[in-house]
Amino acid sequence: MVTLTIDGRRVSVEPGTTVLRAAQWLGIRIPTMCHVPGIEPAASCFICAVQIEGRRTLSPACAMPVAEGMAVTTDSADVRTARKMALELLLSDHAGECVAPCAARCPAGLDIPGFVYGIATGDNRRAIEVIAERLALPGSLGRICPRLCEEGCRRCDLDQGLAIGALHRYAADRDIETATPYTPPCAPATGKSVAIVGAGPAGLAAAWYLLRKGHACTLFDAHPQPGGMLRYGIPAYRLPKDSLDAEIDAIRRLGAQFQMGARWGPDFTLAELRQRHAAVFLAIGAQRAQGLRCEGEEHAVAGIEFLERVANGIPPSLGRDVVVVGGGNTAMDCARSAVRLGAQNVRILYRRGRQEMPCAMDEVEAAEAEGVHIDFLAAPVHLARNGQSLLLTCQRMTLVEADASGRRRPVALAGSDFVIECSSVIAAIGQAVECTPAEREGLRVTAWGIAADERTLATNLPGVFAGGDAVLGADLAVRAVAAGRIAAASIHQYLSGEPVTGEPAMTGIAMRPIDDAERAAIFRAIEKSARVPVPRIPMEQRLASFDEVERALPPDDAAREARRCMTCGCRKQDCCLVRSLANEYDVDVYRFAGARRRFSQDLSHPEIVYEPGKCISCDACVRIAAAAGETLGLAMIGRGFDVTVAVPFGQPLSEGLRHAARQCAEACPSGALALRTARSCDSCSLSC
Repeated sequence: MVTLTIDGRRVSVEPGTTVLRAAQWLGIRIPTMCHVPGIEPAASCFICAVQIEGRRTLSPACAMPVAEGMAVTTDSADVRTARKMALELLLSDHAGECVAPCAARCPAGLDIPGFVYGIATGDNRRAIEVIAERLALPGSLGRICPRLCEEGCRRCDLDQGLAIGALHRYAADRDIETATPYTPPCAPATGKSVAIVGAGPAGLAAAWYLLRKGHACTLFDAHPQPGGMLRYGIPAYRLPKDSLDAEIDAIRRLGAQFQMGARWGPDFTLAELRQRHAAVFLAIGAQRAQGLRCEGEEHAVAGIEFLERVANGIPPSLGRDVVVVGGGNTAMDCARSAVRLGAQNVRILYRRGRQEMPCAMDEVEAAEAEGVHIDFLAAPVHLARNGQSLLLTCQRMTLVEADASGRRRPVALAGSDFVIECSSVIAAIGQAVECTPAEREGLRVTAWGIAADERTLATNLPGVFAGGDAVLGADLAVRAVAAGRIAAASIHQYLSGEPVTGEPAMTGIAMRPIDDAERAAIFRAIEKSARVPVPRIPMEQRLASFDEVERALPPDDAAREARRCMTCGCRKQDCCLVRSLANEYDVDVYRFAGARRRFSQDLSHPEIVYEPGKCISCDACVRIAAAAGETLGLAMIGRGFDVTVAVPFGQPLSEGLRHAARQCAEACPSGALALRTARSCDSCSLSC
């Protein structure tokens, strides 16, 4: 036996044993990418580099045999620097993407290709399982999300972006309609409870993920029913309340408790919650409406107050002529609701232009289709009552340089005053967070809301976290849902006695820039196909009721639309060894950025996909094919920077890998070889 020391620990092994294997006997992890157990080592990736006492240079642990008295260091500053540089060099010309462009744009980080694949293959349960890992309330968000992901869809450069929102609404609705809707597995009860203040999207999402970790959750909310702005701020023609209720019921089934009609301050204090619960998450939302900011603003109805009254079935009397001031989604919802309540002349005033509107443009187009007139570059300066009517004095505006929001700043034009006579004015120019209770109880606040760490959502009070609109001010529901999930991760760490670091951030690389030739290569195997239209109810029904305007995709259309997905991103995005190690060693993926390989994709094999631009030349697949007795197998072809893995004699991949294709794909550390059906951890070379 040979005795050596690794990281100060002695071990005796048989002669010929490698340093890597000896370390494994001790339970010491040395990372490697090119190593394949049972096959002769190649020592090509150099990620397993270690320092051997007495040697000037580092040595590859996978190929270095042990020697009597050898002293090995596996994790020093020099070793980590070498591994980091090796990874940065490997990624310097990487022609692939960790995450699909659509998923990169999603504030919740949803694995869009993963869930769409489930719909495309008729496996809706798989689709909803993928969605549930990153996104709570998918049916609601599928209806009301601004769908930033669709703007990032690569098909936009070919024909039309994928109908992603409609697809995850489809998956959610189909699941709820089944006899056994999806209920995620939950960890055993921990005996610890979390108080969640606010039962809106952030609070509901936090409960969804905390309950799955085994923590009890009680949600406190001032409203009679849970849902927050989803229930009281979004009209039923966009989000039917029975659909919202079905998703809230799923959270109830996990064990969530609700205390409704409970207001922070009058009914409970933060100090009391901290005494009764192990942690607190503040998700109070932005519920304080902003006024018109002009004389006579008391004569206007607040937008969110108006929408809440509509949601409760007691809308105010608006009269014939209604003016809505604002350019966001709330303004569009108020205007379209006014149409449905019988107003004959509905007009929106917005102080900037169409391009500067913060709302979703399809909402603007829908409002205009329903007869709403939008008056751009106009702002109110005075509101007065004149008998039974109101007189709204306005000014014309012009746009100058951009302000802090990135939009061009409006400036009044002298002598441009004009007067609008109307029956009602609705102020929908924004909402703010009511921070008085927070300040009273010692929480730090900002100009937007409660101060919280950007990564962990922890506040200045131990065990108290805050997220969503409570921190950011009025924002998108999808960001609130993402904040709830992040808060749940941080709270779980806090309750488990672990360092509170929030969700793990994964290193990602994207192909950039992409020129016309490479774009053509990306689309070479993709046929043009029109986006499946989302069915809508007839206009006469829209104008006369609060019935949901957009209908669900029929199953055949949903499957057809899902098959339009190009499956961008990496099939091994969650279990790629290169990405995992890049994250572990804090790699700068663009440190050595320069000329890189061009994207190409080999689809000649029925079982696997080969992307040469992702290959790191570790030759694991070459050695596996040889060990499997493949007749042609694979070989390293070319010289220098142009070397690549290919089948000898220019034969297709299907000829080189007749038997070992799956084994090669499973061993590939970079996703260059991947099973066609692989999504996420289906085929995993990483021990998670």
